[in-house]
Amino acid sequence: MNVPNKFIENLSEEDYDKLVENHQTAEKFRVRNRSHAILLSFQKKSIDEIAGICGVHRNAVSRWINRWNEQGLNGLADVRQTGRPPILTLEEQAKSVEIAMRNPQFPHRQLSQIKAETGKEISSWTLKRVIKKRLSVEKN
Repeated sequence: MNVPNKFIENLSEEDYDKLVENHQTAEKFRVRNRSHAILLSFQKKSIDEIAGICGVHRNAVSRWINRWNEQGLNGLADVRQTGRPPILTLEEQAKSVEIAMRNPQFPHRQLSQIKAETGKEISSWTLKRVIKKRLSVEKN
């Protein structure tokens, strides 16, 4: 069975250089992998070959090529995915961490004080994640 293929036909020298740079030095693996796939497509490798090299399904490679054709370099980045909005605003998160640090031995007191001051009830797991997130941001 003859499987249809699509290739990246034209690539400016600037785009080619940026793809090579991304493939070698991009911070995120997925961006490196997508850059590599686009370079391989430009070299006329089939979608199945690229999928084998990159370790993904051929449909993923096809989507990457489509995104490259539509968006160029911007199409290599991860699409922002939505999720549940945070329970606490940034100010409430800061206040929660402050409350938690005042009463580190008494998690139930922390939660009840947070509820009293913010009007929002959170779980101990949520508080733990907020503290971890805020402290890691403050370190950097």
